[in-house]
Amino acid sequence: MTNIVMGYKQSTFPHKLVLVSGISLLVFIILPFTINSFQLSLMSKLLLFGTLGVSLDLVWGFTGILSFAHGVFFTLGGYASAYYLKLNLSAASNTYGGELPDFMVWNGLEKLPWFIAPLKYFPVALVATIAVPALFAYIIGYFIFRSKVSGVYITIITIAISSALTTFFVSQQAYTGGTNGITDVSSLRLFGVQLTALGLYFLILAYAVFVIALSWSLTQSNFGLILRSINENEQRISFLGYDVAQFKIFIWTLSAAIAGMAGGLFVPLNRFISPVYLAVAFGTQVVIWVAIGGRGTLVGPLIAAILLGQVQNYAEKVTQDWQLVVGILLLVVVLFLPNGLMSLLPKRASLKNLSKPKPLPVTVLTKK
Repeated sequence: MTNIVMGYKQSTFPHKLVLVSGISLLVFIILPFTINSFQLSLMSKLLLFGTLGVSLDLVWGFTGILSFAHGVFFTLGGYASAYYLKLNLSAASNTYGGELPDFMVWNGLEKLPWFIAPLKYFPVALVATIAVPALFAYIIGYFIFRSKVSGVYITIITIAISSALTTFFVSQQAYTGGTNGITDVSSLRLFGVQLTALGLYFLILAYAVFVIALSWSLTQSNFGLILRSINENEQRISFLGYDVAQFKIFIWTLSAAIAGMAGGLFVPLNRFISPVYLAVAFGTQVVIWVAIGGRGTLVGPLIAAILLGQVQNYAEKVTQDWQLVVGILLLVVVLFLPNGLMSLLPKRASLKNLSKPKPLPVTVLTKK
C-alpha cells in the first residue's frame, strides 16, 4: 500500500516491523538446536505462559480490565485436552488395564460420564479446548459487563471465580482427579504421527506467533482504537453511541479462547493438568508477567514470562526462596519502571512505531 502526499508516494508497508519480527522468529527457530532437552521443554512452557500473558494484556493493557481469572480459562482448556489424551491412553498403560481412567476407577466410577465421553475424539476435544473457556468467559462476562460492573469490583469477582472453581475441581475428584488432577496422559499425535519434544516446541512457537500477529492486527485496527478509548474514558465512548459492554464481552471472550488453547497445548508438554492452575496464585503470576513486561505492549508479557521463568529456574538452584527474588524484581519494576520493561526501549522501537512509514522529507512537507 502507498499514500500519495502532494504528488509523492509513501509506502505504508511496515518494513521495520517485518525485519524485527523476522529476526526474532529466526532466533526462536534456531534456539532449540542450541540448548539441551530440559531447556527445550522449559522454553516451550514459557512460550505458552507468555501467550497466556498476551491474552491478559488484551483485556488489561488495552481495555483496562484487571482479571485474575485467566488461569481459569487456561485450566479449562487444559482439562479438555487432558481428557482427550487420557482417554486415548492404551489399556495396557492404564493402572488397572482398562479404558476407564485410573482416577475414575479409584473413586468408584464404572462408566465414563456422558459429558466426558465425547472428548475421546480429537475434533471434539480441539473445539472444546477453545469453546469451553470461551463460553464460560462469555457467560460471566455478559453478566458482569451488562450489569456495568467496573474497576476493582471486576477484579474481586475474578478472584472469587478462581477460588470457587479451585474448590469445586478439588471436590469433584471422581471427574477431575481432585488435587492431583489428570496425570500420565498419552503423547499428542497429529495425523497419526507422535510429536517429539522438538515438534511440540515448533507447534507452540507457531501458536505464539499466530497469537501475537492476531493481537497486533486487532489492536492496530479501529476496534483496537475503541478498546484503548474505553480504557481512557469509558463514559465518553458510551456517550458517542458505542455499546461498551459488547466490546468488552468480545475481547474478554477472545482472550479466554486464546488462554484455553494455551492450556490445551500445555498438557501434552507437561503431561498433566491440575487445579493448581485455577488458583489465584497462578492468576497473580499472569498479572505479574503483564505488569513487568509492560501493559499494552503485547510482546512485553511474552518477554517477561520467559525472563522470569529463567530467573526462577536459576534461582531455585541457589535458594529455596526463589519467590523472594521474583518479588524483589517485581518491586524494582513497579517503583522504577511503572510502564514495564518495554519502557526501557526507545519509543521508535515499539510495535506501533515500527509499523509506521518513514516521515516525508521537510522539503516535501513544505512544498506549495
